[in-house]
Amino acid sequence: MNGTSKLLDFISAIIIFGTLWNYLIAAPLYLLLLATCTAYGVYVKNTNITHISAFILVLSALNFTLFSTGIINDMTDAENELLQGNIVFGVQLFFNFMIATLLIFRVQLSRKISNAKDIKLTYFDGILHWIYIYITVIYLLGLIENIGWAYFEFKSWTFIFNNIKELIYVAWALCFSTLLTMIISTIKPQVKPQ
Repeated sequence: MNGTSKLLDFISAIIIFGTLWNYLIAAPLYLLLLATCTAYGVYVKNTNITHISAFILVLSALNFTLFSTGIINDMTDAENELLQGNIVFGVQLFFNFMIATLLIFRVQLSRKISNAKDIKLTYFDGILHWIYIYITVIYLLGLIENIGWAYFEFKSWTFIFNNIKELIYVAWALCFSTLLTMIISTIKPQVKPQ
């Protein structure tokens, strides 16, 4: 329950995601962890944990479904690299921007959809939206890089494309670590009778 254990949780989550650079492994694992956080929030009747993790889970699952089913790739001709890259980065940009926006207005949205009395702004609300703003900026830079690479023939513009997994998985690890820290901080210590 001290700062050391929270730091170890943070480092552990980064190590877990750092070794899984395959999207077909990391993304379902991330969704499973988000679902676990949501289920825990429902189980302990903590509306803040439930709503924060559920908002992220729903949009992330929809995003994953669009890409894993091939809907996004089937929309464009594989020969048109500009259009295909713009759609991929644009869809990712859209979903992550929506998550960031939902997290910024989470308290107001939670109060609209629930009558729970424990809805309040938490310290974690101030952290999580920044993680998704970071991810949104990464996808915006990826979109700009794709336009430069495919349209203007700046073939050296590949930094985001070559490092997208690492840049995003670190953010996912930070998000999960933040949610895990939120859960740990809500656990009330058991007082032993004397």
